[in-house]
Amino acid sequence: MTGRPNHIALVRFPGGELRSLDETELGQIDKLRAKPGCLIWLDITDPVDEDIGLLKDEFDVHPLAVEDLQLRHQRPKIDTYPGQHVIVTYEVRKADGDAQAKPVEGDDGSALGEIHLFVGAGYLVSVHWGPSPVVTDVRERFSKRKDALGTTVGGLLYAVLDEVVDGYFPLLDTLSERIDELEDQIVAGNQGGSTLREVLSIKRELLQLRRVLAPQRDVANTLLRREVELIEDAILPYFQDLYDHLVRVLDQLDLYRDLVAATLEANLSVTSNNLNAVMKRLTAFTVVLMVPTLIAGIYGMNFHFMPELSWPWGYPVALVVMALTMTGLGIFFWRKDWF
Repeated sequence: MTGRPNHIALVRFPGGELRSLDETELGQIDKLRAKPGCLIWLDITDPVDEDIGLLKDEFDVHPLAVEDLQLRHQRPKIDTYPGQHVIVTYEVRKADGDAQAKPVEGDDGSALGEIHLFVGAGYLVSVHWGPSPVVTDVRERFSKRKDALGTTVGGLLYAVLDEVVDGYFPLLDTLSERIDELEDQIVAGNQGGSTLREVLSIKRELLQLRRVLAPQRDVANTLLRREVELIEDAILPYFQDLYDHLVRVLDQLDLYRDLVAATLEANLSVTSNNLNAVMKRLTAFTVVLMVPTLIAGIYGMNFHFMPELSWPWGYPVALVVMALTMTGLGIFFWRKDWF
């Protein structure tokens, strides 16, 4: 496809023909928008000032939407302006594609990539920073589909949002495996500082994901209630499916948060039980050593009129009494499982 490296502009005409626009044709987008039945998709990667000017000139993007685009790190939301809607969503991607992407703590190189979608009559503009797997996959399917999902704004918007939501399921599966491994480690007695750090890392990660996904569910609910007039009747069931997927993802997040809380409690319980076991052993050793210490202390007071001091068998008898007492106490505590 031609055009600048950070621009990919596709136009599907009423007859189903799909054509890409080169750089010289980008200034004609407003005229193509005026043609009934045309669907325009402009994708911009790493927008610069020139791209902002293009959005203003060809799509009449509202100044507040431009401000959000320049500031970045917006919460997932849907804003409505005259003749246009702006949706902010987050996809799961590799962090190396965008230096400013939000890293998912504790996960192997995963990050949350921000996507701004500008939706109006006959067009969709996607703006993102760094390579977007979601946009790439949807663009490949868009070039092949000629049904409602590939020829209408509502269908194209659903395809992007559905691909975004589907990207969270592999991440949730990874979280589930990590939680299972933590539980096995704790049961096996490996409840050291590294285990505690991993538990807290997963807890923070789940909280971060919920902060992103809960507003995205509200966005899907707004689209489902048809507060955005661009959703066609034929596409409405697909947005119901999108909303169901988001509810499922949030339910899994809540379940994992409960599991992490239970894992943290189990870690603390095992640590406390191990400490109690150590205290029991130390107490048993103290009691066992107390009797010979007492006997030795009594005979070490150097009084002249202690009857056993002049007894020839006093020393060996004292040793035997110490040994028997220690053995008896040792057997007693061993039977009580204090050793």
